[in-house]
Amino acid sequence: MKSILMSIVFAITAFAGDNLAKYDISMKMLGEIGQSTLTISTTENTYKIKMHLQMDKSLSDVEHSYESYGTITDGVYKPERFVKYVREGDDEITNYYIFDYEKQTIQKYTTKKISKSLLGGLFSSDDKVVTESFELLTDFTPNDTMTTFLNAEHLLGERNEMVVTSVGFRKDERNISLHRFKDAYRVKVVDRDENDDYSIMVAVSPDGMVRKILIQEYTMLGTIDVARNGYTDR
Repeated sequence: MKSILMSIVFAITAFAGDNLAKYDISMKMLGEIGQSTLTISTTENTYKIKMHLQMDKSLSDVEHSYESYGTITDGVYKPERFVKYVREGDDEITNYYIFDYEKQTIQKYTTKKISKSLLGGLFSSDDKVVTESFELLTDFTPNDTMTTFLNAEHLLGERNEMVVTSVGFRKDERNISLHRFKDAYRVKVVDRDENDDYSIMVAVSPDGMVRKILIQEYTMLGTIDVARNGYTDR
């Protein structure tokens, strides 16, 4: 379930202009399991995306926030900063990605706030252990999980399928295949460490906002359905 929930926020990203959309997240066996909001602001040559996801606490106390900031050049979205925040219960992990196009590197800063064990808490006034780390990614990619979908048409060109690189997917997995399906795009991610995979199918409405997402993964709980509130196909 954990990896499925982390997949949801990576897909609600295609848009045009300034906009706000709300989504209900559901599974056939469980019904509604959470909600998500997406806010977007663009100028002629810049963009800002903020997404927040909250799962139903009766099922899983999980909260995600994702932010992507950057420029738009010839219709291509180029991230300059990408922030991924994940809270599971009392534990929090925040990843900051800074893109350096001149040096072709990405600076990744990670802050973890992890709850202490019960015994450890008895000997300290602090209830969390905070750690910070830095990693310089030299395997440069000009896309984060949001711009992967925003730039799908540009990346694919005349092709219907290709391998792309990105940061921010599960464990920054690089083995990502991008497919075209009529008015939808699918990203398939293979997690080589856990030897499993999942796919995200994104359908875009005429106004540029996502109307439907299907997330498939090897799980007994089935497919996750993310539907835009109030949208009907016309």
